[in-house]
Amino acid sequence: MLFIKKLFNSFRLPILNRKKSKKTSEKSSKVYALERLKEIHNYDYSTFVAKYYRDKDYVVWEYSKEKNLTNHALNLVMKRGKDILLIDCRGDINEIRLEEILEFEEIGTEFVAQYEIFKNYNIIYLYICAEEKFSKKALEHIADNSHFSYEILKEFDV
Repeated sequence: MLFIKKLFNSFRLPILNRKKSKKTSEKSSKVYALERLKEIHNYDYSTFVAKYYRDKDYVVWEYSKEKNLTNHALNLVMKRGKDILLIDCRGDINEIRLEEILEFEEIGTEFVAQYEIFKNYNIIYLYICAEEKFSKKALEHIADNSHFSYEILKEFDV
């Protein structure tokens, strides 16, 4: 009888392990496939955000991509009506600090000065993030300045 139990368990364990590994491998293969597609198509979070807002009838300029600026605070410039939105897309999970917000504001000010056509518009600085990861001081600065805002936009919720 003991021999039969051992024999049965020796067949059963690989089957159970296969089922578990199949579930985890399916999930990891989907994640891998998504990451691979992103690599092939030069995809990043700002591309997702640009498409999302184009579908909402915004005029979108993929500024950092067009200018070949990597790790630049100003990723997108969007227009709708009399509003110009200067966008910093943050798909990562790093905390956004007050220093980064002040740098973004400085870059935006220089941008508006460079493109004088935007001077007649309402300029809004907008962080679009995959997760809310702001430092306390950064959130206070956003709350105290009406020309700053943020939005949480997750790729898989859309």
